[in-house]
Amino acid sequence: MNFLFMDTRLIEHILKIAEERSITKAAEKLYLTQSALNQQLLHLEHELGTTLFNRSKTNWGPTKAGEIYLEGVREMLQVKRATYSRLSDLTHGYKGTIRVGMTPVRGPDMFIHIYPAFHKEYPNMEVIPYEMNVFQMQKLVSSGDLDLGFMTLFESQKDDNEYQNLYGEEILIAVPESWDFSNWIIHREGSRPALPLQALKDRPLILLRKKTTMRPILDKLFRTRKIVPQILFDTANPATILEMVRAEICCGIVAESTTRGFNEKIRYYAMDKPLHWNVAASYPKGSFVSKATQCFIDYAKEYWLRKTKEK
Repeated sequence: MNFLFMDTRLIEHILKIAEERSITKAAEKLYLTQSALNQQLLHLEHELGTTLFNRSKTNWGPTKAGEIYLEGVREMLQVKRATYSRLSDLTHGYKGTIRVGMTPVRGPDMFIHIYPAFHKEYPNMEVIPYEMNVFQMQKLVSSGDLDLGFMTLFESQKDDNEYQNLYGEEILIAVPESWDFSNWIIHREGSRPALPLQALKDRPLILLRKKTTMRPILDKLFRTRKIVPQILFDTANPATILEMVRAEICCGIVAESTTRGFNEKIRYYAMDKPLHWNVAASYPKGSFVSKATQCFIDYAKEYWLRKTKEK
């Protein structure tokens, strides 16, 4: 029972070794000397009677005993955080930390717009932002190393974590305004005109990188339709795609929200079978969502809904 109130810094130090897979990198991130961190680990291993990590210059992976230990302490920290969150909600103390994951392109702008309002409402809550791709985020949410992740993904890409959809948006084809696609355009009453993917078969393309959630879905669509796309290069930033389209270098495929500010010299079309994804907030399955955490999610939802109304 006392684990709820004990100092968990040692556990967090061991988890950092596992996360970095290097005691050297972990010590740097923790602002400790490698010797001090190694002594902590050796003392714990002596106490447990077993080694927790395989020692290697390139990879400190956990042993079987280490995997059992890491799984247990992650669960223990989740219980502690949930208990503290419930107590904060009950007492209105609202102290603690929210570790928030976000994508590198969309996330920072969201964070700087919503954090001031959140901090004003919860001045004693620490929010630590981390930038990473969605697939990394999902793993860290699953392990409990992130309390909250803001992700853009398709329904088929959701895992066993919990999700709150903040808003949905359409995936669009962007083409240079001067390029002629008149023979391919599908007109639809009351909705955006569409282009079939076959219209892009012999056109140069720039797509988002394979580590993004959009790319594997697009790759699958191209394979299904037996199209080999003529990809010039890929990028992590949709603005790069749209600048190249505007320069009449290529076509591209992007999310609707990223088209704002890129209206000149570009035409946008829906796909012949409309494709949508969600901006969602994710947290560990079965975890307790505190009022402070839900407030942060609500501020993020308001931010994204405002963005959809911008031109």
